[in-house]
Amino acid sequence: MSQPMFSKVLSRVLSALMKSVRSYIIFPEVGELATVKGDFYTLGHIPNVIGAIDGTHVALVPPRDREQVYRNRKSYHSMNIQVVCLADQYISHVNAKFPGSVHDAYILRNSSIPYVMEQLQRHRVWLVGDSGYPNLSWLLTPVRNPRTRAEERYNEAHGRTRRVIERTFGLLKARFRCLHMTGGSLMYSPKKVCHIIVACCMLHNLALRRQVPFLQEDGRDGGVVAAVEPEESDEEEDDGAETDNRDRIIEQYFQ
Repeated sequence: MSQPMFSKVLSRVLSALMKSVRSYIIFPEVGELATVKGDFYTLGHIPNVIGAIDGTHVALVPPRDREQVYRNRKSYHSMNIQVVCLADQYISHVNAKFPGSVHDAYILRNSSIPYVMEQLQRHRVWLVGDSGYPNLSWLLTPVRNPRTRAEERYNEAHGRTRRVIERTFGLLKARFRCLHMTGGSLMYSPKKVCHIIVACCMLHNLALRRQVPFLQEDGRDGGVVAAVEPEESDEEEDDGAETDNRDRIIEQYFQ
């Protein structure tokens, strides 16, 4: 198949898939919260967690007139993708519209996640994220410079809980190598790259729900571990007004 024909077919497939996003990428509903919280509790014994959040970069060839906007802190061009996942690596939310130069915390503020989580606060649930995010009433981050054994235990539990998002990125990029650096840069418009990313997340969820096995080619370049790219996060200072919730959790569960 010629490249022009492939591109035309790809556009039609992506257009069809985008109409069904809400059927394949679904945030937990109220009736599912107990099960979701239980699944996360087995990971790190932090109560009431319903998602792990983080960002990852997908390389692309940038528009010539906006090249700098897509240059990330690692000096290559990308889209910065924000994902929330469940304990079984199911992707419950994806935001794929921001260029690589945009910080994770900015993407969070400009997504639907704050609204969704605020609507769920009467159920006392939260997400876990790395230190690139602010500590909020519904978003738990690690304690910077822990001073007590309880804070150290909390950080250890937080790390065990949050690592599921890293494993999710690893599996997603191993299944769909076009999203991984080893697959090169996507040579499409940013809008089309966003649609490709969302489509891959949809198919990832479909594979999980239908228990499609991940077939490792070999241990050298086909495994999930090889697909994981080291992620660096720009640490933000904790918002002092929002640390009370985390402090209560540390005092109640990690003393």
